[in-house]
Amino acid sequence: MSIFTRDFNRNSSYWTAIAFYLVCGLLLLLLPNLALSIANVALAVLLCAVGVRCIVSYLRGSILDGVMGLQLAAGLVALCFALLLLFNPLFLAELLPFVWGVALLVGGFGKVQMAADLKRIGDRFWWYALLAALLSFVLGALAITRPVFIAAVLTQFVGASLLIEGVLDLVSFLTLNKRIKKFRKEMENNSRL
Repeated sequence: MSIFTRDFNRNSSYWTAIAFYLVCGLLLLLLPNLALSIANVALAVLLCAVGVRCIVSYLRGSILDGVMGLQLAAGLVALCFALLLLFNPLFLAELLPFVWGVALLVGGFGKVQMAADLKRIGDRFWWYALLAALLSFVLGALAITRPVFIAAVLTQFVGASLLIEGVLDLVSFLTLNKRIKKFRKEMENNSRL
């Protein structure tokens, strides 16, 4: 049980990312306007909080820390972006194809490492993770290079992409964990000999 707890704690951020992809994907696919409104307000509030924190940190900090840091500038930039999101709700919709495209590309690179890890420990289905990485790359490149096309079906595309990404991550993660458990068992059996 301690191995399970240790593995779950070590991988909890991965589970969180998978859950985030699946929930956001479903929201964007089924309730796109609501999802964009929620995301817009949530991001604006987050940026306001970060901006105020940076500004307060600048004002309360020492003169030397203020001169050597960028807290005031970062705080003002965050507040400006927050106001932009609040007064221009379409800004997020215009920015999403690029942001999600980059996120899909980053996810693809993660799957490339998973494929390499699976191959290194001898899993014969390592290429599934590599195919998943290629699909992530294609979806990410499409989101970045075809923003006009994406704008027409923005939220549904992002929702479907996130669902696909979440499912691919889940399958890759479960496959890797299964193979690691088998590898550990083989290592324990070999150490007993």
